[in-house]
Amino acid sequence: MKILPLAGCVSFLLTAQAALALPPVVHTQACSVSVDGNRLDTVLTPGGADQRNTFAYEPLTHRWHFWGFLADDANFPSAASSLRAVVHATSSDGVHFTSDGNLSYAFGSAYYGNYAASIDPPLDFFRAVYDTQTGTWKLFNWTENDQPPNSRFGQYNYNTSVNDLGTVAGTTNVVHQGPLKTPVAGNHVGTFGLVDGMLYLRADTDGGADQFAYTDGAYPWTGANQPSTGSELTSANLFNGTPYCWFLTPGCGTSDPRIPAYVHNVGRTLRQDDGVTIGTYYAFRDANTYARLDQQIWYVESTDNGTTWSTPVGVFPDPSSVTIDGQPLDAAPGGKLSDVEMVLKGSRYQAYFSTQDADGNYVMVTAQGRPSDAIFWNGFDACD
Repeated sequence: MKILPLAGCVSFLLTAQAALALPPVVHTQACSVSVDGNRLDTVLTPGGADQRNTFAYEPLTHRWHFWGFLADDANFPSAASSLRAVVHATSSDGVHFTSDGNLSYAFGSAYYGNYAASIDPPLDFFRAVYDTQTGTWKLFNWTENDQPPNSRFGQYNYNTSVNDLGTVAGTTNVVHQGPLKTPVAGNHVGTFGLVDGMLYLRADTDGGADQFAYTDGAYPWTGANQPSTGSELTSANLFNGTPYCWFLTPGCGTSDPRIPAYVHNVGRTLRQDDGVTIGTYYAFRDANTYARLDQQIWYVESTDNGTTWSTPVGVFPDPSSVTIDGQPLDAAPGGKLSDVEMVLKGSRYQAYFSTQDADGNYVMVTAQGRPSDAIFWNGFDACD
């Protein structure tokens, strides 16, 4: 599987071009996330499939939404990792979810065979977004690199595909729009977000969160009018001032003594609650071992719609104080973080991420962020 795609307090290096970012304050007391009463952890899915998911809050219905897998694919790639295996669930608190069915292809969906795929493509990572340009919810799905010489995944290979959920996020009969069209297709490792017509992808060119103008295509969805992007417009440098360097940069790990790394395939780029700032949240992986690197969610921001970006900072001032359901992280590997998601409900932020509990199980957890208008804030109700 080709995936090019935290360390306590860090002394950050500031440059004249980038100011220090101001991430939202996120509580260190996290609660494990459950679906149908089952905690999302490697007890439920030993292969870790349920750690691949996305979350959203829908103001129209006052509901939280989950999309993801609840079972491993024992014969990857099979139907167990395709769109039809994706489970949708809702919640009133963003912690305890109840499923209401698997996704299915609606009438008018594009056929994957139109894009040279010989099987229903497997989906590795998800990002749900609300498209302000069309007034509909979208589910962006990234498909990994198929290793055999003749790829079974066609244009989905190492590319993102798009599904339209309509005006209501809870729609499970979705219209498949097909894979992204070039020039970025096949050269990125996941979607971070869609903000006012701009798609943010973690691209292989520089390892950053790169901005592309997004075009949605036209109905009905056929091989000729698939969703697409333009050329790369800007890029957020996600490594400056961190203990890590983009491993494809000459000198990374040698003349640059920092740890060769990549930003994991899923993070989140979204418009912040001030209506002006765009924030990007993410985590690092070791370029040689693919291992999680630290107990941190990293953050950069832009106040000019993605033209320039701040220097990265950590969201948690003291990552070692993070707990899961009142218990400490796994002490052996340090309970390192990955699969970062951030959701905004009004002025309240809600962070989701994968880590390890005291028993060594990987588990999906959530932690509240402080509302921007809060004067007094506890931010934690006991997990149950």
